[in-house]
Amino acid sequence: MRIDNFKKICVIGWGKSGISLANLLLTVNKDVKVSEAAGSEVFSSQLIDDFISKGVEFEFGGHSDQFIKDAQLLILSPGVNSNTSSIKQIALTNNIPCVGEIEFSSWLTKAKIIAITGTNGKTTCSELTFQLLKQTKKRIFLGGNIGTPFSSFVLEAKEDDLIVLEISSFQLETIIEFKPYVVAFLNIEPDHLDRYSDFKGYFQAKLNIFKNQTSQDWVVLNKNIDFRSQIEKVLKSQLVYFSDEFSNQNFSCVYRVAVIFGLTKNDCLKVFSEFNGLEHRLQIVKKVNKITFINDSKATNPSSTIWALKNTKGPIVLLAGGKDKGLDYSSILPYLRKVKKVNLFGEAADKIREALGSKVETQTFQSLEEIVLSSYKEAESGDTILLSPMCSSFDMFSNYQERGDKFIDIVNKISS
Repeated sequence: MRIDNFKKICVIGWGKSGISLANLLLTVNKDVKVSEAAGSEVFSSQLIDDFISKGVEFEFGGHSDQFIKDAQLLILSPGVNSNTSSIKQIALTNNIPCVGEIEFSSWLTKAKIIAITGTNGKTTCSELTFQLLKQTKKRIFLGGNIGTPFSSFVLEAKEDDLIVLEISSFQLETIIEFKPYVVAFLNIEPDHLDRYSDFKGYFQAKLNIFKNQTSQDWVVLNKNIDFRSQIEKVLKSQLVYFSDEFSNQNFSCVYRVAVIFGLTKNDCLKVFSEFNGLEHRLQIVKKVNKITFINDSKATNPSSTIWALKNTKGPIVLLAGGKDKGLDYSSILPYLRKVKKVNLFGEAADKIREALGSKVETQTFQSLEEIVLSSYKEAESGDTILLSPMCSSFDMFSNYQERGDKFIDIVNKISS
């Protein structure tokens, strides 16, 4: 779509992506409005004042038809549900097209996009792909769901550059023209069932990533992925499978992406050997009195925690809980062999305890600090205290990074 068709644009959501979008829209000379469901008191008043001085209009505390109806385009920040009744109704009533930050930003670049999605492993694969493609000598950008909004750098990216994007199902809900040159599709497990009415809705959002690809594009697909036949039915691009080229599935996927850009297995091995993992994903924080603390705050669903349990030495004290996303926590039951106790916190604590039944000892705590300190007090030499919540962080924290940082801060204050 041509952005010249839209003069007045309303950004829905004033988080990190919303701020970046407002800056982008001002740069391309648009009239900007921002509608945010939360109250203004939770945001920087100085930042809001700065944007007001540049001509941006704001409403806080809800989304009103009166404020939004004169916009010619709505752009949703990734955290905003595209099916939110008020937004959907306003858009329909006033015949206003509605897109996401990823879709809108893609209109402004001719650079080749490598889009990485799946239920688990997206962030690791995105970072590794970014590191590997530096060897092509092209200029590389990294963003999307990994933390840096696409809109924050899209105008810098030129036609010969490469853009690596971690893409969530939320960001794929309103795709119209978004067209990645390469899609890496890692896996698919039930997730975000607090947002989608069922797994089918989540899966369909993920499939949107293939919507605009052609025979000139590529898909790198897990050979052992669930629902493989349904995925293959919608593909129009060149298909490459990954499976067990390396012992680590993420490495196998990234290797196949790298080959598309002319890199070799030796190029990959060098990067893989130097990769020490990411913050908040099986991150060893420290050892105190031979007790190991591991921060896996990014595990926001049971399948991520299963991966952590498979790859962590026991005995394990598992710290789990947070905001429930409507998932089946009993799926971890076959993987509790090394777990001596599950300590729970947050809104989902009772639901997790009921799902685990009598298979393992459980105990509930009121705060992250209480659960960490109590777990350490009870732990024995050789134990691992693993924060792998299985839930989102939004009951107590603004995101999984804040939750993980808090865990690290608490652990670092424990002295031997």
